[in-house]
This record gives sequence, structure tokens and C-alpha cells, in this order.
Amino acid sequence: MIDQRNEILALLNSGSSFLVVSHENPDGDCIGATLALTLALQGMGKRAVAFNDDFVPHYLRWLAGADELVHTADPAAFDVVCVLDCGAPDRIGKLTERVLAHPRVIDIDHHGANEGFGLANYVAPTASSTSELLHGVLKFLGAELTPGIATCLYLGIYTDTNMFKNANSTPEAYQACGELVAAGAESMTVAKRVYIETTAERLQLMARVLSTLQIDDDGRIAGMVCTQRDLHEFNAKPEDLETFVEHPRAIIGVRAAYLLRELEDGVTVKGSLRSNDDIDVAEVAATLGGGGHVRAAGFRAKGTIAEVRALLVEKLRRAVADQ
Repeated sequence: MIDQRNEILALLNSGSSFLVVSHENPDGDCIGATLALTLALQGMGKRAVAFNDDFVPHYLRWLAGADELVHTADPAAFDVVCVLDCGAPDRIGKLTERVLAHPRVIDIDHHGANEGFGLANYVAPTASSTSELLHGVLKFLGAELTPGIATCLYLGIYTDTNMFKNANSTPEAYQACGELVAAGAESMTVAKRVYIETTAERLQLMARVLSTLQIDDDGRIAGMVCTQRDLHEFNAKPEDLETFVEHPRAIIGVRAAYLLRELEDGVTVKGSLRSNDDIDVAEVAATLGGGGHVRAAGFRAKGTIAEVRALLVEKLRRAVADQ
């Protein structure tokens, strides 16, 4: 753990303009934390801009401030750059080098691989989410937790714990969410917009992807794949695959699960890994150039989807055997 919250508070109080960035291919914790900090700084009378290399997923576009997130920015034009939920700076995307060149970078994250690349760092791998950490920072800062900010932070915790079903659903995570609901977080709206509402295209895509289910290692490994052809056939987007990996993970007896998606270039595959018990999928992802958490990780690898699947299954076999 790296705890430089005092230094972070000093930078947040002294700066007048802030660029708030997070990782590419954003998820709920990433967007929730980004928007919450941006809104909180704006509420303090400061200039704050939210940036991401990619577009906000459709199921998150209703959040306060989502329509103001930008995809181009010059870090040098801001007093402070805040980097949220990035286990490594290269996950920022095209602004990585310019962010690292900035003299005042705040790094708030909950990934174990993060060694602290900012001037001031707050890295706590035992936390449920970056949104949980940011909630504490904003309390110390004395920022007003409006219902919009509270909803963003609640969503970040709720999604990164997979509706409080993951092992990172700690007492601190529950306590933070209780405080956020008391502050006006729209908990029922979050559940409805993120996990209940869907589209016909997404259901059709799910049926296709489920048909690719493959069980290996006597039922201990399970996974599915999605090709570009599948996405195009159902007019679906990559974000429609969100949570699909939880289906093979839920099979009784499965210890490690995966979802592979073919990228547009046809020679790169994006993988999402999940585990039950103590299988460290972050270690597996690291051997393929990725990373993440013990029970949830990801990577990108060159090759056809069949080649990457064969390679991944063999690596997961070894990981399961070592436990």
C-alpha cells in the first residue's frame, strides 16, 4: 500500500485546474471515479476536465457529467493531472507520455501492480475499487457529496464488486455505499441501468457467445469467445459483452473462466479472466502482457482467437494445477 493522501489533499487544494484521466476501455469504476472527482473539483470552484481515450459505454452515459467527458486534451494546460484506476500508466492510452512528463500527477488506484508513478500516490490493493478510495479522499477534502457525485461513486463500487458478489466486497465497501446512499446515490437506478436493462441485440449476442462455451481440465476451466463477425451480425458493440465472463465463472466446479474477443485488426485478441478460490489470474494475464487483480484480470495478445484460446487454456491449466 502507498498512502500519500496528505500530499494528494495539498495538490487538490492548491491547484486551480485539473485534468482527470483513467484507463482506456473504461468500466464502471473507471468512469464513476473520473466523473465524481471532476464534479467534486468543479463544485469547489476549480476548472476540471474529464478525459478518456475511449467513449463512455452506453450503460453509463446517464451519469452526471458523462456528456462533458472529452477525448482530446493537453495535460500541460492543467496545474494537476489526476490519474485514476490505472494499474500502469500505459493504460491511459495516447496521453501516457505527456501525462508522465507532467510535474504534478496524482495517482489513485487499487491495482496491486501499481508501484506509484505520480508525485502523490494512494494505492490500496485491498480496496474494493478506486471509487471507494476516492470516496475517502473527498471526505477528507471536505468536498460536497451531491447526489450526482454519490451515484457515480456508488456505481463504481457496485460494479467493481460485481453487485457485492466478489471477494473484494469488504466491510469498508459496504460502509462507503451506505454513506453514499445516505448522500443521495440512486442505488436502484444503478442496478436497473447497469444490470437489469438490456437490448435485443445484446441478448442475441449472448446466445451466440454462450454457444462457444468450452469446458477444460475436468470442469475446472471454462470460457467463451466472440468474433468480429458475431458483433457485426447482431449490430452489437464490445461494451455489450460486459459481464458475459461471469457466466462460465458461475458454473459449479469451475475455478478459472475467460472470455476472448477478436479485435478489429483480426490478429489481436482481448481476454477477460476471472477466478474462484485463490487462482491468481493476474499472474496468468501478466504472462500475456496484461494484468489486474487476483480474481479479475485482462490482457491483449497477438494471434487468432483459436491460437490464443489454446495458449490461454494451457496457462490456466498450469495455474490451477499449482493450487
